[in-house]
Order: sequence, then C-alpha cells, then structure tokens
Amino acid sequence: MKKRIFSIFAFLLILTGLFIAVYIASQVLIPPGKGALQVTSNIKAKVFLDDKNIGTTNFCKCSQNETIDSREYTIRIVPEDKTQIPFTRKIRITPNVLTAIERTFLVGSYASSSILTLEKTSEKDASLFVASIPDGALVTLDGNQVGATPYFQKNISASEHELEIRKQGFGKKTLRIRAVSGYKLVVNSVLGTEATDQDETSVSPTPLPSTLTPTPASSTQVKISQTPTGFLRVRKEPSVAGSEIGRVSPGETYSLLDEKNGWYQIKLRDETSGWISSTYAQKISIQ
Repeated sequence: MKKRIFSIFAFLLILTGLFIAVYIASQVLIPPGKGALQVTSNIKAKVFLDDKNIGTTNFCKCSQNETIDSREYTIRIVPEDKTQIPFTRKIRITPNVLTAIERTFLVGSYASSSILTLEKTSEKDASLFVASIPDGALVTLDGNQVGATPYFQKNISASEHELEIRKQGFGKKTLRIRAVSGYKLVVNSVLGTEATDQDETSVSPTPLPSTLTPTPASSTQVKISQTPTGFLRVRKEPSVAGSEIGRVSPGETYSLLDEKNGWYQIKLRDETSGWISSTYAQKISIQ
C-alpha cells in the first residue's frame, strides 16, 4: 500500500511540475475568432464541452483545424475511474489564446486543479494575476515569496517562470508558466487538502469501503448540488466566517443533523460534523 501511495505522489509531483505554457497567435497558428484548449489530468478522463465529447486527456486542441470558437463553455472532465467525481467548470475560450486546464483527481477534498489563460491589456509589458481557493495562499515566483492570493503583479518579465501556490493544510501547487508582453496571465487554482500520515491511505483513488457510507432505514439526508467551484466548503460554524474543515462534492449525500439560518449541519464520512450552505444542497427523505 505504501509503495502504491508513493507512486501516486511521485506521479503528482511530476504532473504539478508539468510545463504549462500559454501562447498568443504569433506562437500558435489560431484562426481569427478561435482559441486553443489544453487539458491534462493525472488519470485518463473524457472531456466534454457543453456535453459534446471532444477527446480524452491528455490533449491540446492547438492546430488550425482543431481550434475552438471563442465563447463561454461548460467543461466537464469525467474520469474512467468511476470512484472519482467529475470536474465541471465554466470557462471562456479567448480569441488567439491557448487556455490550459490541469486537473488532479484524488479522493474527495484531496483533488486540485488549475486553469491558465491570457487577457489582452493596453500595457506593453506582461502582467500576472493569481487567484486560489482557498484565498490567502502564499505565492512564490522563481523562488521568491511575492505575496498572497489574490495576487497581481505588473511588469513581469515576458519569459518562463516557476509559480508556487501554497497554504497550510493544503497541498502545494507548482506550475511552469510563460508571461507574454501585452497580456495578463491569469492563473486560477483550487488547492486540495493536504494529506497527513493518519489519512494517507485515503489518498489512493480506490473505491471507498461501503462501511463509510451507511444509509439509515429512514432519515433526512442532504444531497450536494452543482457549485461554481465543483465542490462545497464544510465549515466549523454556520457562517462564511467559519473556518473551513473540509469539502464535499456535487452528487454526494450526507445525513442532516441540524439546520440554522440558511445552513445545514451534516455528518461527514469520518463521523465528525460540519456546516454547509443550503444554497448548494437539497434535503431528501430516505425510506
């Protein structure tokens, strides 16, 4: 088991160090009104744009006859491993730009992702904007700590850089990026929960034991709805100011313990409890 876990983390280390470059039209031959799309993941997965299957990871729709019309899409990355929750997000394909999406599939809140794209600016120099979930993550650029998310830097050198995003309690994200003159490079990352020695075995993408998801003969349950981020935060208190203690995913069902002012208290897989916003959950009765 330890050898398998080590192999998984070794693969993830290679994946997070993967060179993800974003190019303008002078570097990729993109027809007017179209953009390119690169999608990578740590396990094999099908990719859908507005419910249309466009391929299997890893791929890049970068050649002239493969580029995509510039507009907003819903992208859905569905792993062949059915124990993994599909990744769903709204994205915008920008004219003459490559949008790069990286998804690391792991059990529950260990999963993470990054989306990179470029926005044309009126400035001659390159700039960088980094956002993360959760926010307040430390940003390190080329080995130098430069701030915390959300982070913006003007006049970044138009060249390759190493970007690191990290926060205590969450897995570190390391990306190879390329800044381009006249463009703002936008990086949006979701950090997965950091594994510990105690829960290390849960990181392996294998089916959860049925004993972790008991269903009472008759009770009120809460089903997690689709969210803009692809997950829902679990907080210690019923408030947005409450500290985050975990995350749950759309489609999952949990026992309802209590409700208060637009918040549901649910029983988590590890037998602890936490609060989620009722905006992205619905009560169902299990008989």
